[in-house]
Amino acid sequence: MGEFTFWEENMAGGQEEKEKFSRFVHMRHSVEPLIRLGERRRYPKNTVLIRAGEVPSCCYLVLSGQVVAVKETEEGNELFFYVMEENSLCGEANALFARPLPVLFRTTMPSELVRIDKDVLRRAIETDPSLSMAILECMADKFFEAMDENEKIKSHQAAWLLCDLLITFAKRYGIGYDGKILIHKRLSIEYMTNLLGVNRATTVRSIRALKDMNLLENINGFYCIRSIEQLKRHQEHLA
Repeated sequence: MGEFTFWEENMAGGQEEKEKFSRFVHMRHSVEPLIRLGERRRYPKNTVLIRAGEVPSCCYLVLSGQVVAVKETEEGNELFFYVMEENSLCGEANALFARPLPVLFRTTMPSELVRIDKDVLRRAIETDPSLSMAILECMADKFFEAMDENEKIKSHQAAWLLCDLLITFAKRYGIGYDGKILIHKRLSIEYMTNLLGVNRATTVRSIRALKDMNLLENINGFYCIRSIEQLKRHQEHLA
């Protein structure tokens, strides 16, 4: 496939936009103090950390790997509300305020996490205002992202949502490749279907349509956006 060069210059919007990834919410500050509060543990793929309906006694900070917040739809499919990777915190609000979780947290790959007991976290928040503000900011980010995603799902069809998802992946994982943007992460149909909240056939059909328009291709198992600007214009046309 050749040597990759990380793509940074070709996406419009500046640094603030680059750091804002839909459904990818992470701690912006005070990560090191959180690491010191808990115990590092390694979890295999598909480990359920907290089940829906439980009041968690701890929260988790992701050091590596991936954790998803999952809810089953009325059609029996899974919907990924959040994708939590490096420096993401999960379960903190429900642990601190003793609220049952409406979603299930599980790993999607081997992951290293820091398990933080709720009482330890509460004492740290009471004594460290900067940590308190960092966690409050993370909770607010999740709330606003959830509102944004809910509005997108209500306002747009699957084809538009797929374009939006691909642009998000391009921002987070995109690297320059022969004048194109290669999404340097393996993305299965099932994974994208769960993020979109649609059925598998709809995802397959939407991907095929983008390929037929020469907007998307596969290179050695990775999706590649042939022109990010053309993909954006197509998305605007679908709105």
